[in-house]
Amino acid sequence: PRDIDHTFDYAVPEELHGRIEPGMRVEVPFRGEILTGFIVGLKERSDYRGKLLPLGKLLDPEPVLEEAALALARRISAYYLAPLGMVLAAMVPSHVTRPRSGRTRSHAAIALPLAEALARIEELRPTAPQQAALLEALLSFGGNPPVSELLEKVGCSEAPLHALVSKGWVRVVKKAAPPAPPAAFHERAEEVSLTEEQQRALEAVRDGLRRGRGQFLLHGVNAGGKTEVYLQSVQDALEQGKGAIVLVPEISLTPQLVARFRARFGELVALYHSGLTEAQRAREWERITLGEARVVVGVRSAVFAPVGSLGLIVVDEEHEPTYKQEDPAPRYDARWVARRRAELEDAVLLMGSATPSVESYHRARRGGLQLLEIRERVVEGPPPRVEIVDLHGEDRLLTPELTRKIARRLKAGEQALLLLNLRGFSRAVFCRRCRETQRCPHCGMALVYHYRGQRLRCHMCGRDFPVGRCRKCKSRDLVFLGAGTQQAEKALKEMFPGARIVRMDSDAVRRGRHGPLLEAFRRGEIDILLGTQMIGLGLDFPNVTLVGVLSADTLLDLPDFRAGERTFQLLSQAVGRAGRGPKGGEVVIQTNHPEHYAVSLAASQDYRTFYEEEIVFRESLGYPPFSHLLKITVEDLKEERAERGSRRLGGALQGASLKGLEVLGPYKAIPYRVRGLYRWQLVLKARDVLATTAALRDLLRETSSPASVRIDVDPQSLVL
Repeated sequence: PRDIDHTFDYAVPEELHGRIEPGMRVEVPFRGEILTGFIVGLKERSDYRGKLLPLGKLLDPEPVLEEAALALARRISAYYLAPLGMVLAAMVPSHVTRPRSGRTRSHAAIALPLAEALARIEELRPTAPQQAALLEALLSFGGNPPVSELLEKVGCSEAPLHALVSKGWVRVVKKAAPPAPPAAFHERAEEVSLTEEQQRALEAVRDGLRRGRGQFLLHGVNAGGKTEVYLQSVQDALEQGKGAIVLVPEISLTPQLVARFRARFGELVALYHSGLTEAQRAREWERITLGEARVVVGVRSAVFAPVGSLGLIVVDEEHEPTYKQEDPAPRYDARWVARRRAELEDAVLLMGSATPSVESYHRARRGGLQLLEIRERVVEGPPPRVEIVDLHGEDRLLTPELTRKIARRLKAGEQALLLLNLRGFSRAVFCRRCRETQRCPHCGMALVYHYRGQRLRCHMCGRDFPVGRCRKCKSRDLVFLGAGTQQAEKALKEMFPGARIVRMDSDAVRRGRHGPLLEAFRRGEIDILLGTQMIGLGLDFPNVTLVGVLSADTLLDLPDFRAGERTFQLLSQAVGRAGRGPKGGEVVIQTNHPEHYAVSLAASQDYRTFYEEEIVFRESLGYPPFSHLLKITVEDLKEERAERGSRRLGGALQGASLKGLEVLGPYKAIPYRVRGLYRWQLVLKARDVLATTAALRDLLRETSSPASVRIDVDPQSLVL
């Protein structure tokens, strides 16, 4: 698991002969340390001329990665220019190596070959029907189920199981069972009749499941019932004896979605994301490996879950940039990985969104994905009414229009969602005496004022500083500019003192607390939920009749080619949170750019017109989907070394004469300093990613530089 881009040969000790396979982990001596290594291949002899060191301790009795997973790792390594060892380490979490402790559960497993088990079932059926039913149920589980679940499914006592164990046809083993993830959010299982559009989409996926291939983009309007298509597609996969992975972009989305999957599929669902404790993650990984859990719901890293007989991968809200890993390496995109894993394991890929990424929709229009569309809403009532409020000349965070609407909804006993995609109290602090913005000395970024704790904080490196005086001239004459969620919360509590107001952002909500907060909102214990973009996605609350976007410009003003797309998606998703019940709803969008097409088309929920506008802009400048981007950042503590390293690498790339490669830069990155490092950037526009990364790999070996080089293939942003 090191930043070294090749493999190493080791001698296999005699005691390990016949015991090791690719996909297992071993301890190995490496440069004076003992590291965990992955076996990726076996061969009779080595080309290395020196003396080979022997393998150390074998860590796995069975491979933790099957051949398909190793093949996927090699593809990720080549595409994202990431060392194979680092990719493998990312695919198998560290907690898998930790010894399990705590309470145990009994698991049952068939101890017979399949043909013999089927013969025994027929033999037992006339005289011992419960024993036959137990064997049949064990085969249908496709794994090693807990004894309690097996007996409950068959509806019998332990006596028939003991009889099978005594015959040696079934074995029972004890396995550790750390606490299961809490179910903080609850929904009832409901029988739903599909609309014609939903049914057509489901039939296409069913056909793909039968054939063992198919990649789909489900473009469905907000409140169009995409989740029900996911649920029934997963049901079909399970009925065919296959497993499923369901990816969501944010932990905050997971509680409600998991509640729906658990209501439908019970203990077959495993939850996997970083909000769980290590013991809970270890438990869920074990359940997936054993086949107890056949449906995995989680965020980006769940794409690597060890689901056997994988039949379906669902990527919900596929447009979200959080599917892209930024740091540390490997900087993979879970959507790209999902496509490749589906190809390798003969599984179906179903990507869904009301606002698909421009790249995915372009692929669907060109035939790379099969486009499935849902144009009609499935909820009662009309779509929400949308009002755009021009902020020109307005210095208040809440305009009179939005304030009146909040008061009206509170009086009616209804709920409001308010979105402001900026954390903190004030976005910048300006000194009137020396006319300097307070900046982080390590990153050069404007410091954000946080009301609680009275500190200035850098959102790049996390350092904080006292707020009373100017850091340069020590003056107290400071001005606080720009509003964040903390300031919005304070203003709301002053305006509506009787309302129950809760702020939901990464400063206010601790790990694992999203579920209880959303459950309280669902029960009506919160009147106004204020938050960043994490509350603008996928949440479905019928009593939310007002959505307010306090500023539509937080993303639109960024110097990035995706700024319009990000703004359209954020606003469209926010509009989709209102009017999901019979009461209807309304949306207020406050903006300084009411005329911008991303704002006006989001208000009218017109994705196709937005796509046509955006694709012309992308093609004219050669941005994705008409090229692939590679962002290369050269960093160093010394400014001149960072610049020199970037210019040397840029010159080498210009001289490489790769067909279809355009080199932009080098130029100073935004931000220019992060954690004390100066940053210079190159951007490559490439037609062939694999040829470009292969050439880059060779150039980096030949072009030595003391500066650090970070490469991001298909970055989601060219800033930050």
